[in-house]
Amino acid sequence: MKIGSTYIRRYVPILLLLILSFSAQAQYFGQNKVRYKKLDFKVLQTPHFEIYYYLKNENMLKRFSQDAETWYKMHQEVFRDTFLKKNPIILYNNHPDFQQTTALQGEIGIGTGGVTEALKNRVIMPVMELNSQTRHVLGHELVHAFQYHTLLEKDSISLENVGQTPLWMVEGMAEYLSIGKKDAFTSMWMRDAMLNRDIPSLKDLTNSNKYFPYRYGQAFWTYIGSQYGDTTIVPLFKNTAKYGYENAIRYTFGYDDKTLSGLWKNSIDAHYKPMLKADSSQIKITGTKIIDNKNAGNMNVAPALSPDGKYLAFMSEKDLFGIDLFLADAKTGRIIRKLTSQISNGHIDDFNFIESAGAWSPDSKQFAFSIFSHGKNQMMIINVANGTTVSQTAMEQVQQFGNLTWSPNGKDIAFSGMVEGQSDIFSYNLDTKVITQITNDVFSDYAPSYSPDGKKIVFSSDRAA
Repeated sequence: MKIGSTYIRRYVPILLLLILSFSAQAQYFGQNKVRYKKLDFKVLQTPHFEIYYYLKNENMLKRFSQDAETWYKMHQEVFRDTFLKKNPIILYNNHPDFQQTTALQGEIGIGTGGVTEALKNRVIMPVMELNSQTRHVLGHELVHAFQYHTLLEKDSISLENVGQTPLWMVEGMAEYLSIGKKDAFTSMWMRDAMLNRDIPSLKDLTNSNKYFPYRYGQAFWTYIGSQYGDTTIVPLFKNTAKYGYENAIRYTFGYDDKTLSGLWKNSIDAHYKPMLKADSSQIKITGTKIIDNKNAGNMNVAPALSPDGKYLAFMSEKDLFGIDLFLADAKTGRIIRKLTSQISNGHIDDFNFIESAGAWSPDSKQFAFSIFSHGKNQMMIINVANGTTVSQTAMEQVQQFGNLTWSPNGKDIAFSGMVEGQSDIFSYNLDTKVITQITNDVFSDYAPSYSPDGKKIVFSSDRAA
């Protein structure tokens, strides 16, 4: 399953669990991908899972295993299903390591938060940058594990039928059961759909790629759970796998999909209309749109404004061959040039763009950003005038990092990075090449930014949550 460009941040109650037993056992998987290091997997046995790990962080591992058992109990109540054998989870320390997994065939993109295999039913995922992200992805993937187990093993439905179940129904259920009914991101999408009079029917969701299945699917299951109760979820899902969603709706509710689409649309209107002003002022956008699909690509992300206010650096799939780094005029949006790309620069395997923009030097002459290269994140600095690489630096034990910020004196670049599953704030001195760890705690610390005088750094954290 692929996580969208924005990860959901939520928490779940921790239940009392049985004492976990550890058993050290080296595990090795397939050899059909390029790997930059050998990982010595061990196994943590819990009541319902075998967790394959190499993480050297006992507190993180304990919290992860507790979350897995908590999600199991919560999902079991909905699916009314029990795993007869322990379900495997393969846990990677970070996303660069996850992208090298040999447990899966094919390439894994930066937007993939985790994968659940249908036949082996094993979950494969990395520790995410935020504790809440890790918890959410684990809960999401374990929904898929229950989905596959319920349909393939318990009900003996064919894999072909399971594969024909609409994506919005499969992924939407995983989002609903791992996030709940209230979610700011899904609400944002639904408000936008209503304002633009573009609330899709279930047929539209099934036949069109226009509508993001995770958000619209979650909104649909929120309606079903609120209107008919969560006990309706699994029967509708099973009937869909057996007979298709149109027949499943008739069997479950006694009316057709058009009627259910209308009821769902009416519920969205009824929920969001009272929040809107009587006039059209909320539809008007303040400011000027300078980058869109007319002068760039359909996906334009990670914008960074130069200190002198003249330029805008951003990521875009404008040239169709993947995400590239572009330079634009900050006032008009005119694309000046492509700064660099995976094709033109063989050192770049991918850009770390999902939750990380780059950083400009104080004089607006250089631009720093995080890339994937040789199995880890590295910091690349380029000359904006001609696109040449000034430096490319690996941050030693910090193998995943992003959210760069350049100090006002031009000597340091701070960033949020992960070491052994823990997200902290670090800084790198461009003169001495020394990496300094600024925070060191169990909390998720990320997105640093220097104060104008360079004496302080402000950053986001879940320490107050």
